[in-house]
Amino acid sequence: MDIKDLFTNLPIKNILHTTAFWLNNNNNDRTLIQQTLYLLKTVLEQIYFQHNNQIYQSNEGITMGSPISSTLAEIYLQYLEEKYIKHCLEQKDILYYRRYVDDLLLIYDQNKISADKIHNFINHIDIHLEFKTSEEINNTLPYVDLSISRNNNNIEMEIYRKPTHTDIMIHYTSNHPHNHKLAAFIFYINRMISMPITCQATNREWHEILTMARNNGFPEHIIHELKKKLITNKTKATQTNPLQKQSNKWITFTFHGPPVHKVINLFPKTGLKIAFRPTNTIFQQLTQKPKNSKPSGIYQLKCNSGNRAYVGQSGRAISLRHKEHLRYIKNNNPISAYTMHILHNRHQYGPADETLKLLKPCNKGTKMNCWEALYMNMHYKQGLLISELTDTNTLFDLAIIPRDLQATSPNSSSQPIAQYTHTTG
Repeated sequence: MDIKDLFTNLPIKNILHTTAFWLNNNNNDRTLIQQTLYLLKTVLEQIYFQHNNQIYQSNEGITMGSPISSTLAEIYLQYLEEKYIKHCLEQKDILYYRRYVDDLLLIYDQNKISADKIHNFINHIDIHLEFKTSEEINNTLPYVDLSISRNNNNIEMEIYRKPTHTDIMIHYTSNHPHNHKLAAFIFYINRMISMPITCQATNREWHEILTMARNNGFPEHIIHELKKKLITNKTKATQTNPLQKQSNKWITFTFHGPPVHKVINLFPKTGLKIAFRPTNTIFQQLTQKPKNSKPSGIYQLKCNSGNRAYVGQSGRAISLRHKEHLRYIKNNNPISAYTMHILHNRHQYGPADETLKLLKPCNKGTKMNCWEALYMNMHYKQGLLISELTDTNTLFDLAIIPRDLQATSPNSSSQPIAQYTHTTG
């Protein structure tokens, strides 16, 4: 049995009522109860959603993605169980009752009560909630991710997968952290070795796991080694006191490829745990970022009388900064290095679509200063920087510049010049 659309059908008034019941039941201070209920009511009234660019407010139900929703659902459902289901258990009409979130498992005595009567009784507990029944077929009943079977008065279990299940997961060759690729297999194997399933069911599940691994490009020896490791960890966990485990602090790195491991190898003795943030997700592939028509960042301003350019930064739109340079030139005010270059050398300048180019979009701050220094140094090394700009950072001589960040000739919109690298020896 399961509850249809649990979160979106929970009645707000009833949630407040049951919360007050539990708070009073635990002899809490009356002032604390009133303040808690006031805060909870305020939270529950802020349920908004968007559809077709219109904002709506829901009259009933709680938000599915809210951190507090699962707790509120438990508060309300446990109240219903206390008031209605407990009596059925005491009368032995229902012999066994368990619930996981919105999935219920019941065992009842067919000589005392029928499935239809139980279903009718539960569906009349709250008019807002609809319970759907699933009776056993061929002595087998699925519950959550288990298939429970009756066999000669014995209960046997094996792993259950819905008919809509697919074996698609992160492919082994995908540019993702290795532990992210193994996450699904860690779950499947841990479930296999932890659940009280039969040996035959274990063998079938292991065959299913290996099939999924092959279909997603994983070498089988990796999955076999992972299984041995998880079994060893499970054995050690039963032999150690969990209270002795020390909490660790976590830090996050953005994963761009395997070379990032050279960085995290510096942290083994710091007591810090490393987590990776992938850059290649389905959401990122499907979501189109809105184009900024007035970007800020590092820009290149070309001199039309040669092959040199000015490199600068702007926390505002670079088009505004370009207009300021032109105003300085027209007013004969050499306040910027670009203006000084044009006026002193009597060189030509032009409109933004001919001379202005965004090198790196970014916001004002320390990172922008670093990007500006990097691009100035690249232009200087390739002889593309105007002579009025000579303040370059020699630390970048030690860097190997990726191809997509190489300096570009001011007279070419797309072709990078020769690769800028620094070698020793």
